[in-house]
Amino acid sequence: MSASVSHKTALPLLHESPTVSSVATKTLSLRSTTSLAIALLLMIAAIAAYGICDVVSEASLQTQYVAWSVCGMLVLLAIVILLLGRLITHRSLRIIEQRLHHLTKDDELANLDAPVPGELQPVLSALSGYVTKVRTRVDQLRMQKKELDIQMRVADAERQNTEAIIFSISDAVLVIDSFGELILANTAAERLFGFRSAAWRHRPIERVLDEGSLISLIKDARTAGDRSIRRQVEYSTLRNGRTQTFNITLSTVVDANGQSRGVVAVFHDITREREIAQVKTDFVSSVSHELRTPLSSIKAYVEMLVDGEAHDENTRRHFYEIIQTETDRLQRLISNILNISRIESGVVDIHRESIPANTVVETVTDMMLPQAREKNIELTCELGENVPAVWADRDLLHQAVLNVISNAVKYTQPGGLVRVSTHVETENRHVAISISDNGMGIRAQDLSRVFDKFYRAPDGAAIAKGTGLGLNLVKHIVETVHGGQISVASELNSGTTMVLRFPYLAD
Repeated sequence: MSASVSHKTALPLLHESPTVSSVATKTLSLRSTTSLAIALLLMIAAIAAYGICDVVSEASLQTQYVAWSVCGMLVLLAIVILLLGRLITHRSLRIIEQRLHHLTKDDELANLDAPVPGELQPVLSALSGYVTKVRTRVDQLRMQKKELDIQMRVADAERQNTEAIIFSISDAVLVIDSFGELILANTAAERLFGFRSAAWRHRPIERVLDEGSLISLIKDARTAGDRSIRRQVEYSTLRNGRTQTFNITLSTVVDANGQSRGVVAVFHDITREREIAQVKTDFVSSVSHELRTPLSSIKAYVEMLVDGEAHDENTRRHFYEIIQTETDRLQRLISNILNISRIESGVVDIHRESIPANTVVETVTDMMLPQAREKNIELTCELGENVPAVWADRDLLHQAVLNVISNAVKYTQPGGLVRVSTHVETENRHVAISISDNGMGIRAQDLSRVFDKFYRAPDGAAIAKGTGLGLNLVKHIVETVHGGQISVASELNSGTTMVLRFPYLAD
């Protein structure tokens, strides 16, 4: 509704066409009917006074009758005039009332069909002006409402886009308003903190989270204002018996006046990175230690040879043998490190083929017989019947079996027994290679760590030298490369049994 329309609808209140009804209304207006009624009453009073005088002067009965009849007729005429004026005024007021009710419902004041008494013209004129102003203001408010609706739709679209972006982030995200209440949390945050965003929205963050130090970080960021808009902190917490580390980015949302309007907290889980960094640190430290021992021995004996401390051939030969032994040890260490590194990084060259498992086991056992006989250890090989071929890399399979048998011979006392056997496990379609000994065994607390890099049980380290990489390499060859399984069972001073399981080819 425009302002021009408002003026057009208001003008008929002030300008009516000169119809018979309007003339009658002006003639019988409240003021004119009142004046006419007063005049008639004065006439009646005059006639009544004249009649009283006639009575006093003993006028004729006919004259008195005429005088009182005229007085009665004038009284009736005054009453009729007053009633007619009241009726017309009431009708006009009722129509005006109806139009005003129509205005409250339809926000539009229609033309008045009934004539309007002159006394009401100033009132209706002021009302028309007020209605016009109100309509103008209403039109302005409607335009403002349309603009606000457009802005709200744009803001709602931007909010939906922002929420879509936040929910697509793999890191946990929490959005807290200026009152410290949670207003948004993505799926990753729900999984991390164990709550449902819809149920906890607009709740104080202290009730959502139960970690006091984290709540303090968020509060500090919320109250920082323009002093620190964005900051990063590293936060560690214990969850399910495991220490988790997060790189938290706290971004304070500020308005044009620099006042804080909320905080956005992004939690990037760096637990794995920290664990890898620690493993790398431990690995470098262990490798450095393992390399230092053989290099120190080689350097020492080479210096003695250079200085001429070996005066006879037997001494020089002894020095050469020590240097050769330490060199072989160093070579094995470097070879194991490279093999493990290649397998873990996925760049090792694997040449799979159909390999009879019994053939590989028999070959390795024959290779280890001289070493076993040297220690007076009985090394037996029991090959199962109808053992199918495995789809494996021959060299890696050979090395895995060799490492386990070599460990069994190394940690079994002279006069002991090492038994190698093969059999088929049809329930899980694996070929099992079992190596058992009656040697020193492994303590229960050390069993879970025998496959760790550079780990050596204290009892074993006292008996024989080693790098602590052999079993770790075997585990990678069996499980990582071939998708098999490796298990170990042992009792201290009762021996050890290690089983390597490789998937065999389908029939």
